[in-house]
Amino acid sequence: MSSRKTHLTNYWISYSDLMAGLLFVLLAIIVISNFQFKKKLELIGENIELREQIAEELRTKFTKHNVTSVKVDLETGDIEFLDTEDLIWFDINKAELLPQAKLLLDEVIPVYLSVLFDEKITKNGLERILVEGHASQESNEPKRYLKDLYLSERRAFSVGTYIIRNNVKHYEALKTHMVTLGRSFADAKFKGGDNPNRRKDRKVVIKFTLQYEKMMRDLIKLNKKKS
Repeated sequence: MSSRKTHLTNYWISYSDLMAGLLFVLLAIIVISNFQFKKKLELIGENIELREQIAEELRTKFTKHNVTSVKVDLETGDIEFLDTEDLIWFDINKAELLPQAKLLLDEVIPVYLSVLFDEKITKNGLERILVEGHASQESNEPKRYLKDLYLSERRAFSVGTYIIRNNVKHYEALKTHMVTLGRSFADAKFKGGDNPNRRKDRKVVIKFTLQYEKMMRDLIKLNKKKS
């Protein structure tokens, strides 16, 4: 009888040790997850500040180089090409850059890349440079949308090609960070085939994203796993 009691006691001691070990592992996972969560929040805060710094640096550099054809959003750092009657990027249904668009890129892109490809930015924050192609809305039909999606992709590629060929010293950084994509007429401002201003929607928009935006996606995934 004594031997059986001893056996049962040893069994329950082993089981309790196992449960304590599992509890310790769970607590360690929670602590590590919370640390990762807080660390990502800190990095997000730092990168939001970095975006604002980049925006201010872009504004300063454009002013210094007398570049007046773009406006910098001081919160996002996005550059907006100012509307003028002469600034038309492409002919209708065409993806070849027009001469005035090339002149604009020659003026803007070297300054833009000098800021974005500064070592402290590429090392600590830059994720992507997005070259978005856009088409004017001639009609709102699915077939037309898909046709213009292909057209806008070619337009973005045309600009991306021009940027690489004329900024060879940044080739490695461009290869790593630049992405071209088409938006069709999804963001068109001037609707309808009879709108004379629709030609202004035939353009390319250049933006950048920072690593904190990827961190936000990772943070959301991490938070979902915790819940």
